[in-house]
Amino acid sequence: MVEKKTYLSETVLEISWKAILHNLTYFKKKLNPATKIMLMLKASAYGNGAIQLAKKLEKEQVCDYFAVAYVSEGIALRKNNISLPIMVLNPAVDSWKMMIKHCLEPEIHNLTLFQSFSKFILATDTLKKEGFPIHLKFNTGMNRLGIDSNELNQLIKLLENNSSLQVKSIMTHLSSASLPAEDEFTKAQFAQFETIKKSLAPYLPAKTLAHVLNTHGIERFAEHQYDMVRLGIGMYGSSSIKNLKEKLIPICKLKASISSIRSVKKGDSISYSRSGRAPSDGFIATLALGYADGLNRNLGNGNWKVEINDKLYPTIGNICMDLSMVFLGNDQVDLGTEAIIFGGHKTIHEFAKAQKTITYEALTNIGDRVKKVLIN
Repeated sequence: MVEKKTYLSETVLEISWKAILHNLTYFKKKLNPATKIMLMLKASAYGNGAIQLAKKLEKEQVCDYFAVAYVSEGIALRKNNISLPIMVLNPAVDSWKMMIKHCLEPEIHNLTLFQSFSKFILATDTLKKEGFPIHLKFNTGMNRLGIDSNELNQLIKLLENNSSLQVKSIMTHLSSASLPAEDEFTKAQFAQFETIKKSLAPYLPAKTLAHVLNTHGIERFAEHQYDMVRLGIGMYGSSSIKNLKEKLIPICKLKASISSIRSVKKGDSISYSRSGRAPSDGFIATLALGYADGLNRNLGNGNWKVEINDKLYPTIGNICMDLSMVFLGNDQVDLGTEAIIFGGHKTIHEFAKAQKTITYEALTNIGDRVKKVLIN
């Protein structure tokens, strides 16, 4: 082996603000002007970097609410001066103090949480008289989180005796909004939520918001938009609905520079376990990107192609934790040349499909050490 050269550079996830605006505009056109938008920033904004996106989204005044999965995610936003309301989807009973300190609004999805938070608030002297804002979630068929319909009478008693909590919104989550074959089930979810809404109306503030629709719900059931919608994967430019996917623009591009180039002879082994074999004399390019960064190990050994200088080259050998290799054949490529993993000739949809998963997982698997850069 000769001609070994090395070059060090960052791996970058490049995020397009222009694409984000395109996607937001698409969904806003389906909504009434008064309908509020909650944007999902959980899991580091689906792997795209929640803090910088939240700053830009708030500055441009394109939404009304943010949502995160856990309290720690909300705290990180608050510590970076995000002031918009933030709903926490899955709060824990030991997080109440931090939620109050950072003005985070819990999604209350069972009666135990309601009672626990109510007692905690009553023991706190520094809160506003109208009560601390919460969001009540109801289970209408997702069977993941949510207060069940048969618990409504118990909830109503809690609401009647409540002096510590202010219900800002009621909500449910659609399990199958993207699937026409499940439309009867989805319609049953809408009907059940409407019944819940009417039953609770006498016990809730007049301005309590209602929200049901996620990305695919907005696309297919905009007539049920109520007061607010929750936009997630659609903002990031992806969808499992073919027609919708074609109307959106994926917002990110994953890029890595070539760190090393070496020549190999036909039959030379590459990577761990000698898993790759050079098909001919040629060159191997090593990229500063591995499975710890989101390049799934199953994409090695020719199961993915990387774009370099407008041409696709196959991976060779096993993907390593921090590095991966591609076979260049006899092509001459300079050290430091940009390699596009997805977002060029290869899309995020193809990237996810090659891993036998969905774009949500492919995006959220992108590691923290990959630098997220927001561009215009």
